[in-house]
Amino acid sequence: MKQLVSFILLIMIGFAASAQEYIVPEETLYIMEVQGSNYHGFSFNKDWEVDFYVENQDGRYTPTNDDIVKAEALIQKRIAYLNREHENQEGRCPIIDEHIRKYERQYVGFTDVFGHHIVWVNFLWDESLGEKLSKDVVLTEGGCGRYWRVKVNVDTEKVYGLEVNGTGDVKYIPRVVKPGPRISKPRKPGKMPRVRKTGIKPNPEEITF
Repeated sequence: MKQLVSFILLIMIGFAASAQEYIVPEETLYIMEVQGSNYHGFSFNKDWEVDFYVENQDGRYTPTNDDIVKAEALIQKRIAYLNREHENQEGRCPIIDEHIRKYERQYVGFTDVFGHHIVWVNFLWDESLGEKLSKDVVLTEGGCGRYWRVKVNVDTEKVYGLEVNGTGDVKYIPRVVKPGPRISKPRKPGKMPRVRKTGIKPNPEEITF
């Protein structure tokens, strides 16, 4: 009798385990939360659709944790020099290199025609965004030094392309394409979810940073 009960329990545990395995949260696969001693943000997988591209782009890649650590170290070492003219950082607009720990980050990876890996980093000091930062890349206009972007070539260790938003009220740029990729819920237990890609191709109206 004890052996029968044990056998039934093992079967039930097996079913429970399989039921837990087939559902894979989207954010686990495509958006990764990252944190260091002086930064916090979210890294987007190479398959996540974005509305922009970088110069000489050849493709996309998923930044590794080592890439992000390296990019952050390079930015924090060189941002004061890159920002020496303090563009759009007067009056109530913060000087970005003096408050760099205040910003949440978003990381998107690109590859260029030379085989280099480029991490595009989006800096936002905006408490109103909350959980939106972990759901999709947020592009903005206005808001001055509270919103800026920079690129890091992790292979050549070049930090470049600093862009600080202009003055005026902040405006959130609407998405041209839907966030992606999306995951279909499995119809039957035990079947892994299927990834559906948007299939949207770049067009001339895309934003370039």
